[in-house]
Formats: sequence, C-alpha cells, structure tokens
Amino acid sequence: MDKKKTRKKLEHLASDVGGWIEGIQRLPPVLADRAIKIGALSFFALFLGVYVGKQTDSVSLILWSAAISLFGFLSALRLLYCCEKGGYEVVEGIVYELKGRHAMSRVYTVGIRMEDGRDTALLLDKQYRFKIGKKYRFYFNREKRNVLFGIRSLDAALNLNSFYGAEEVE
Repeated sequence: MDKKKTRKKLEHLASDVGGWIEGIQRLPPVLADRAIKIGALSFFALFLGVYVGKQTDSVSLILWSAAISLFGFLSALRLLYCCEKGGYEVVEGIVYELKGRHAMSRVYTVGIRMEDGRDTALLLDKQYRFKIGKKYRFYFNREKRNVLFGIRSLDAALNLNSFYGAEEVE
C-alpha cells in the first residue's frame, strides 16, 4: 500500500515538473535567459564561497555566500513566476532617437515610435545598446508600475527600475 502512495506522489510530482518545464519553454527568450544567468551566477557564488570558506576555515564566508546565493535563486524564481503568470509588459517599436549616450550618467533616453504612431521615451541603462531605425521589443515588470502613460517625460521616468531586457525584432 505504501508503494502505491509513493508511486502516485512521484507521478504527480513528475507531471507538475513537466508542466513547469513546458511553461518555461513558452517564456520570451530574453526573460528566460536573464533568469538562467541569475541562477547560474548564484550557483557560482555559492560554490566559490563554500570552497574558499572551507579552505580558510571561515564559517562566516560560507554563510554569507549561502545567503547571497539564496537571494539570487529567489530572484530568479520570482522572475520565472512573474513571467509564467504574465506579469510583464511588452513595448514594441522602432528606435528613432538616442539622447545622452555620451553624457556622464548611468542612463540615456531612447526614443521609441510604436506601431500605432505614438512616440515615447524610455530611460535605459547604458549597458544596453540600440541602433536607430531598428525595431525592438522591450520587456518591463508590470507589477511595479505601468510603463506607458502617454506623457513622454513621465514614461521615461517610470520605467527606470522595471526594465527586464530587450530583443531586436526582425
């Protein structure tokens, strides 16, 4: 009787994992890539912290690396959960303007012309490179705030900490 219960539990677990993997495969590649990179970096931090902590007999280093990696794993899982539930917003448009790219700041303004003819501006980190005239799809966290209100300066200010990533659309 215990074997039947155990078998049913394992079958249920396998079906849940299969459904979760199918859900991940339907995610946009930009968001899945970001979650995988966060998870891999967290695993590397845990591995390196435990290794160095073991070599130096430092329990505090092991605990700190475990805490940092746990935070990273939770962040990756939160991103996957948000994506699975559709908690992201997509803005698609052609880049027509780049302002402040060479200024002494962390962000620059990217002017976007959407398909319905509206123009908006997004404040994005300088690590992302965009080309004028190319069409991009931008992903934002919907839970933090709405990305586009229609007021150019307000749109630019509100998207600053909710940007997940962008991909070029052909």
